Amino acid sequence: MIVVTGSGGQLGRAIAAALAERVAPSSVTLASRDPGKIADLAARGFNTAAADFDRPETLEQAFKGADTVLVISGDTANEERIRQHRAAIDAARTARVGRIVYTSVINASPESLFPFAAIHADSEAYIKASGLPYTILRNNMYAENLPLTGARATGKLAMPGIAGKTAHITRADLAAATAAVLTTDGHAGRTYDLTGPEALSPIDVAQILGKAWGIPVEAVETSSEAYVSTLASYGLPPFLVEALLGARRAAEAGEYAGVSDHAARLAGRAIEPVSAWLTRA
Repeated sequence: MIVVTGSGGQLGRAIAAALAERVAPSSVTLASRDPGKIADLAARGFNTAAADFDRPETLEQAFKGADTVLVISGDTANEERIRQHRAAIDAARTARVGRIVYTSVINASPESLFPFAAIHADSEAYIKASGLPYTILRNNMYAENLPLTGARATGKLAMPGIAGKTAHITRADLAAATAAVLTTDGHAGRTYDLTGPEALSPIDVAQILGKAWGIPVEAVETSSEAYVSTLASYGLPPFLVEALLGARRAAEAGEYAGVSDHAARLAGRAIEPVSAWLTRA
């Protein structure tokens, strides 16, 4: 049995779809804080379970009898998420799962300029200390998080660090690689860097969008203060505003520019370049 936490999120749903291409849905349990939100996936034949990172007993119950558990990282502030991830890892150990797979981030180091990297560094270390067989998936930034709507409306990609390159990868490609890790052998003790096959800067992205849309699009360097003000105006919580600013600084420092073939080798097919994705986004 494969158990996937966070199944109601965009990545979780993409992974469920990729798993359905490899195994019978009846061999997969999709876990969510609110199973009602994944009723459509239950209708497709997946098992579903309640699993709340703040209620360890629900995690232990959901993980019971699992050969492999995928812990999709949460989306709260650092201290809370570290506590939640540790609870999930403890539950996996208590349930004696066969292997734990964890969605981390590229350059999961406390020294990273991306504040959330410290969460993933702690979770990776905690998993390794747990004694459980493990696989760590270090995901690069999602292509879908590029601010295309604003760029189309204003003709500008305004952010700090516009020269910094990132090897973006789509959720669909991450899901394909993840599903392979969950359903095949030989991944215990491995850490994979899951990136796209090319690294582009916002300057590159603006040029591609301009050609695809037939309108002028310009990448504009903004101050940290202006960027924070813009993000805050969207109603984002302060911890997320801080993280998004840190992600831009990390990109500027080259933390996300490395290109790996791990995703392609795992998925068994080519990974879509972000330039190709942009032309149809």
